[in-house]
Amino acid sequence: MPVKVSVIVCTYNRASIITACLDSIADAIAAALPVNAEIIVVDNASTDGTAAIVQAWANKSALLVQLVSEIRKGVANARNSGIKASHGDLLVFTDDDCRLSKAYVADLLRYDAADKSPVLRGGRVELGDPTDLPLTVKTVDNIERFKRSERTAARYNIGNCILGCNIAMRRSIVECLGPFDWRFSTKAVPAGEDVDYVQRAYLAGLTVEYVPDMAVFHYHGRKDKAQGYALFKKYMFGVGAMYVKYAFSDIDLLKPFWWDIKNSFKEIKVRRNLCFPAFGFWHLHKIFYCVSGAFRFILQNLFCFLKI
Repeated sequence: MPVKVSVIVCTYNRASIITACLDSIADAIAAALPVNAEIIVVDNASTDGTAAIVQAWANKSALLVQLVSEIRKGVANARNSGIKASHGDLLVFTDDDCRLSKAYVADLLRYDAADKSPVLRGGRVELGDPTDLPLTVKTVDNIERFKRSERTAARYNIGNCILGCNIAMRRSIVECLGPFDWRFSTKAVPAGEDVDYVQRAYLAGLTVEYVPDMAVFHYHGRKDKAQGYALFKKYMFGVGAMYVKYAFSDIDLLKPFWWDIKNSFKEIKVRRNLCFPAFGFWHLHKIFYCVSGAFRFILQNLFCFLKI
C-alpha cells in the first residue's frame, strides 16, 4: 500500500494568494500520481475571507481537502491542529505564501522510500518574486545531514539546516517528539517553532537533512530594509528563547552566540557591518535581541506558571 501524504498549510489573512499555493500543491500531487494524498488547510483566525476562498477551492477539487479552524493565534498551534486533523503517514508543512515545485511530491516520495530510519527533511527554498529581499531562502546545492552521534563542527548551525516553509517528516517523528512548542508563536516570542523542532529532532538522535531539490518558491513580499530588519529581529527573539531552552541539553548549541560576541568586537574594530549590511542588522543587534528573547521566554514561562 502506498504511503499517504498529508500536506499541511497554515494560513492567516491570505485571501489574495492562498489559491496559488493550493494550485501548486495540487499540481505537485498530480505529477506524482499514483499517490494517496490529502491537503489540510488550517485557518488561524483569518478576518479577510480566507476560509471561504479555501472552501470554494476545496469544493471544486478532486483531492481530499480539509479546512480546519484554529482560533488560538500562532503558527505552532495551527501546525498542531493540522497534525491532529491529518491522516497521512508522511507529513509536509509549507506556508501560505509559498508554492511547491511540480516535482516536489515525487522528490519527497523518492527520498522517503530510500530512508532506512526516520528523517526530518527539508528542501530548497527559492525566491518566488525576484524583487523581494533575499530572505528566508536556502539554495545550497549539496545535501546537508546532521545527527548528534556524528560530532561534526557543522552541528553548531543545525538551526539553519531547514526552513520552516519546507519541512517533511514521518508521523513517527511527531509521535517521538510531540507537538510544536506553542511558546515560540506568541507576542513575546513570535518565531522559532520550526527551528525548535529541528533542535529537538537533533537532540533526540534523529537524522536532520537538507536536500537541494524538493523545492518551494517563497513569495514573502518583503521589499525594503525596514521589513528585513523587523524580520531578523523577530527571528533573534526566537533564537534567544532557544538558547534558554537548550542551555542544559547541549552546551555546544550555544556556540553561535559566542561567535556573535566575537564578531561584534570585530565589527567595532573594523567599523563595518559584518552581519547583514543590506538590512542594517549588526552582530550587536543579534546579541541584543537574542538576550531580549531569552528574558522574554523566561518571563513568559514564569507568567504561565503563576497563572496555573
